[in-house]
Amino acid sequence: MSHLLQVSDLTVEFDSDDGVVHAVNQVSFRLDAGEALGLVGESGCGKSVTSMSIPRLVPSPPGRRVSGRIEFAGRDLTTLPLPELRKLRGQEIGVIFQEPMTALSPLHRIGEQLDEVIRLHRNQPADERRTLWLEWLRRVGIADAERCARAYPFELSGGMRQRVMIAMAMLLEPQLVIADEPTTALDVTIQAQILDLLHQVTEDTAKPRALLLITHDLGVIWEMCTRVIVMYGSRIMEEAPAQELFSHPLHPYSQGLLASIPSLQNDPKKLSSIPGTVPSLLNPPPGCPFAPRCPKATAECRERLPERREPIPGHFVACHTVPHPEARRPNR
Repeated sequence: MSHLLQVSDLTVEFDSDDGVVHAVNQVSFRLDAGEALGLVGESGCGKSVTSMSIPRLVPSPPGRRVSGRIEFAGRDLTTLPLPELRKLRGQEIGVIFQEPMTALSPLHRIGEQLDEVIRLHRNQPADERRTLWLEWLRRVGIADAERCARAYPFELSGGMRQRVMIAMAMLLEPQLVIADEPTTALDVTIQAQILDLLHQVTEDTAKPRALLLITHDLGVIWEMCTRVIVMYGSRIMEEAPAQELFSHPLHPYSQGLLASIPSLQNDPKKLSSIPGTVPSLLNPPPGCPFAPRCPKATAECRERLPERREPIPGHFVACHTVPHPEARRPNR
């Protein structure tokens, strides 16, 4: 079966003064049109590097793709000439960056930046381009679109800048939308509005659109995604449908993440946490990257990397301690 996006054995490294940082190791996943896939994990686990590797936005140097293949709509993006790749960016792959204040140009007005996106990809008269980006500013909930278009990014609030970023990513109605921590540094009310808006703009179209959502917030994953990938130490630990992962996590790391979510049923004075610290990506452990913090770790876990297995149909995990395919779901 042909998928809209197929990432195979992606490995990305960064050169640093202290040595080579192994940012992403043998990451593989697929994404189909109409799906919302979440990448979740602690800061520094490789989520953003994985997502930015797709449109080849990882700065090089110091970053470099060591191995792997990234196929989008039947094209290998790792070997695509740069001029063709630039045509894809914005037109077929839209990116919503983590911090719009640094992603938007501080020297240009919002309208000018939106206009440039269309002008680079379409041969349209200026009045048609203006009509299009004003319409999108209104669609993302900016009531006074004309005033916003005349403003510079620093004149807008964080929530407004994020709305502008969503409008910019969606202007040309791309097939794939990559949202990298779209609610970071926003207050809870604005977060809810941005997530609702993101859901609307990715669903409200006659053409099915794929969403790749990067976040450390499991609540956002539950709200937005149909499938979820859990990353740790630059590797994929688990992949499953969102409801399956939340109800029946297999990997000890996934179980620890879910147990650490505060709830009304839990004593707030006894919040659960995962002991230990994230391993250094300069010198990762020889076995499973989670083994030093895992309560179930064995000698095999510390010495040998676990292979990706499918103990339950559609539910993948990389863990030596999870039973083999004869495992069955527990009675509920």
